[in-house]
Amino acid sequence: STDSPGSRDPTTVSSPAKVPNSGHSPAAPEDQGGDSGNVLISSVRTKLADVERYLRAVNARRRRLVTVTIVAAAIATLLTAPAALGGKALADWLTETFELSSPSWRILCAVAAVCSLIAALATQLHASKNYEEHIRRAQEVRVTLEMLEVAITLNHLNEHEATSQYLEIIESTSFIEPAR
Repeated sequence: STDSPGSRDPTTVSSPAKVPNSGHSPAAPEDQGGDSGNVLISSVRTKLADVERYLRAVNARRRRLVTVTIVAAAIATLLTAPAALGGKALADWLTETFELSSPSWRILCAVAAVCSLIAALATQLHASKNYEEHIRRAQEVRVTLEMLEVAITLNHLNEHEATSQYLEIIESTSFIEPAR
């Protein structure tokens, strides 16, 4: 298979063995004197930083929702277990001990219901935001940008190929929310 510039897959970066060597090391875009190379590598690095920020924010949101779900569900279980296992005797003892105006089982069940509702809402929010898919896609974009950055820096792609690949990557990032 030949690797002519027009036949390359835009998501692949040619290996150093396939790049013709003119007897000297390829210059980084910063060393080539061309402003367009500097602008492109700067754009790639800026987009890479945006993707990293997005991944940090989305991972943090996802972790918070998972934690809320687990904690709220566990509290709901812990609140209903004493009344279920201890029966009337335990419920009466709790009511007496804490000098409650309502039977303790009612309070326990009400708080457990609220915790259960919170767990259900957090679970639904997590599912509706599709965090796992967005994280997976953002990680793919990050890797592709990193590969493009290396290819540009090592001068493995001409300016047209690099720009084309960058534009394709930009198109695939529409799901990424701007940093707040």
